[in-house]
Amino acid sequence: MIKRIKNSLIYRYRYKYTVITIFFWNFITKIFISNKRDRTLRKSLYVWVPVWGEQHIDLFFKFTLPSLLEANNLPLVSINKEVQFYFYTKDADVDVIETRMKMLAPSYNFTIVAESFFDDMARDMMSNYLIHMLDCCIKNNALLLIAQPDLIFSNGTVNNLVKLSDGKGVSIAVAHPRVSFESFMSKKIDIKNISENSLDMVKAALTSQHNTLIHADETSDINSTLMGISTKKMSNGLAVIHNLPAPYLCSPIKDDLVFFKRRCEFNIVDKHWPNLLFRQSRLKIIGSSDLAFIMELTFDSVKTRLNSGLKFNDKNNSSDFLKFTNTFITHWRNK
Repeated sequence: MIKRIKNSLIYRYRYKYTVITIFFWNFITKIFISNKRDRTLRKSLYVWVPVWGEQHIDLFFKFTLPSLLEANNLPLVSINKEVQFYFYTKDADVDVIETRMKMLAPSYNFTIVAESFFDDMARDMMSNYLIHMLDCCIKNNALLLIAQPDLIFSNGTVNNLVKLSDGKGVSIAVAHPRVSFESFMSKKIDIKNISENSLDMVKAALTSQHNTLIHADETSDINSTLMGISTKKMSNGLAVIHNLPAPYLCSPIKDDLVFFKRRCEFNIVDKHWPNLLFRQSRLKIIGSSDLAFIMELTFDSVKTRLNSGLKFNDKNNSSDFLKFTNTFITHWRNK
């Protein structure tokens, strides 16, 4: 009898403790987490291309644009949405971009915005470019695809990103690998061939890894995992924990515009902007290369920061909110 009473009291205590703690953490969560999704279907897709200088303009038209024009990327999206390119560049490069776009993508509308258009020099120019692009998207009910000139998209990636975002009001981040430009070029890889199939693109990426990716292997004592990426080889590809996945397909709202207007540096795009998107329930992260795969061409001159005593480390010093990405494992599948 005494034992039953004791167990009953303990049960009641535990039950009340559960109720109180659930209420407490729900209350705390509601303070920090909101739902600001704009679930309006977007009528357009704006492709944001910040590019200037001969080298990067050449990269865009040789690599990024052909991958975007694969059948299941922009051509498929354009069946249901208006697709328009927005180039942001130096004044001296306007004519070159216009000529090459008319020659290589004659069926697509494009706008070129030159640096002289902007008069606010209290922030870096990339921030000005992005702020203007976000404003255009918000005013014209458009999705935003970030297509910097060192990116290559696998066939189907763009359409999948649009399908997964449109009508949900979310922005989608993709963990991408850095690929050695020099190694990639030495293998004379055909962009059209590899961008047709995500498996082939993953294979190409993993055979031409940049040093920042090679040294991200968490099984090594000396590695680069503090830079934000840790990897582990699997039998059919690479398992990746990416602590700073960048949003590539965005459903902009005014809060995004205000966020960047109040700041002066573009590099917060993957370090702090996802915090805002997460706190407003507007962020999704793709973990499968079959759904979306984007690789970034990186010159070997980009240095890799190595530290010792980091075996099995998969964390970096990102802000607390962003550390939720540390719980997420991405898989780049190559067979």
